[in-house]
Amino acid sequence: MYKKTKPRSVMELLNKNPSEREVAAILGCSRNTVSEIKELCRQQGMTWDDIQDMTDDGLYDILYPKKFRRTANYVPVDYAYVHSELKKTGVTMKLLWEEYRDRCVSEGREYCAYPAFTVNYYKYTGEKNYTSHIQHKPGVEAEVDWSGPTMSYVDVDTGEIITAYLFVATLPYSQYGYVEAATDMKEKAWLECHVHMFEFFEGTPVKIVCGNLKTGVVSHPKKGGIILNDAYLALGEYYMTAIMPTGVKKPKQKASAEGSVGKIATAVIAKLRNEIFTSLGSLNSAVRKAVKEYNDRPFQKRDGSRSTVFNTQEKAYLRALPSVPYEVCEWSYGHKAGKNSHISFNKGQYSVPSRYLAVRLMSNTTPALSLSIITEAKLQDMKSFPRA
Repeated sequence: MYKKTKPRSVMELLNKNPSEREVAAILGCSRNTVSEIKELCRQQGMTWDDIQDMTDDGLYDILYPKKFRRTANYVPVDYAYVHSELKKTGVTMKLLWEEYRDRCVSEGREYCAYPAFTVNYYKYTGEKNYTSHIQHKPGVEAEVDWSGPTMSYVDVDTGEIITAYLFVATLPYSQYGYVEAATDMKEKAWLECHVHMFEFFEGTPVKIVCGNLKTGVVSHPKKGGIILNDAYLALGEYYMTAIMPTGVKKPKQKASAEGSVGKIATAVIAKLRNEIFTSLGSLNSAVRKAVKEYNDRPFQKRDGSRSTVFNTQEKAYLRALPSVPYEVCEWSYGHKAGKNSHISFNKGQYSVPSRYLAVRLMSNTTPALSLSIITEAKLQDMKSFPRA
């Protein structure tokens, strides 16, 4: 295992029940590393409750002592019984695990930790071609997309009607939604809307489920990993959330995401259909009010509203936001340093270490007018300085 990987961070994310692949994507490590840490914690009988007050170094020393070779066997879980019981009203995965744990304790035998209990259940349902009865978990995912239907506002100076595109996001567990109007669907707008979405939710989920838009996904091959564009990948890494595009040939998965965001977009557009707006700001002000009404509207078939479920059951599971919001960058590729150890960008000259004279470089710029020069091969910051 690469020691730089933080085992406590791995277990913190696994406690929210994402897949090992998703945790690996967030932390930038291999799936095998995540699996190894989870297994070692299981062997030690350690749950997140035991780990949360520990440091990464302290946990690392426990998991990787020089002569640590102990294996542990827990009582097998009857997942056929679990699957059957989950169909009953009020029965949750947590309740079934607690009953299983109490039975093992009373018999003096070792039990399976809760994260492994849930992950193994999902594996069981996949092998049996069952549909899991637990569709969504609080704080695990947000679904994002551009709405098909658009809105518009009038330029008061020219009288031109300007199309506004709606960025829509929803948290599937609570169905709590967010909508923002933008003047286009380009990369910069896409990323800025994500930043505003996180601020609206006051936290970040484990993963973002999106479509295969070119603003976020470079390619989604039949074989091999999904290739995200650099800017979208950087945003996900900054907020420690995995970017998970829907499968190209997985209509159920795609329909779920599109259906969730489509409901709130339709509700907002219908609410504001007879109003005329004279700026993007006034349009977004009205959109925010319509979204609040949508989130506060009581459910028809159960108690509460999207807002109450979000605030009482889901918000606490979101990861805290960084102290400084992400700055959206514009990427420029293919720069090559000259013999004077400088690259040219927007009529400015920027020096780079001499060892990179024959290396193709890329640069990113932020609204704060700073520029970072990065190697295309390693995406590692070499140098940052104010733009000329």
